[in-house]
Parts: sequence; C-alpha cells; structure tokens
Amino acid sequence: MSNRQIQTDREWLIFIEKDIDTLDQQIYHAKWTITQSQSALERLCAARDSLLAQAQEILDRLDGKSSV
Repeated sequence: MSNRQIQTDREWLIFIEKDIDTLDQQIYHAKWTITQSQSALERLCAARDSLLAQAQEILDRLDGKSSV
C-alpha cells in the first residue's frame, strides 16, 4: 500500500469519525425528544383520566347514585 493510499484512508477515517459523532448527537437528541414526548403523553393521559373520573362522579350525582 502506498503512502498516498494510507493517507487517503486515514482522511476517510477522520470523515467517518466526524459523521459518526454527528449521528451520535442526533440519536441522543432524538432519544431525549422521545422521552420528553412520552412524559408529556403520560401527563395528558393522566389529566384525561382525571377529567373522566370527575365527569363520572357528576353523572352519578345527577342519577342519584353515590360515588364510590
């Protein structure tokens, strides 16, 4: 293998390493976004469940039933 080919291969490795670093950063940010979205979704579902429970209590009162 010639010195020129060795140098070219080393340069390619540097480019590949930079691309991998960039992809690692994008993966990290994507995972963070997913985690935040899951947390937000859980909070929204909890709020919806709470509202449904409150609505059921009101409906039970209107029907003359006791809420248990």
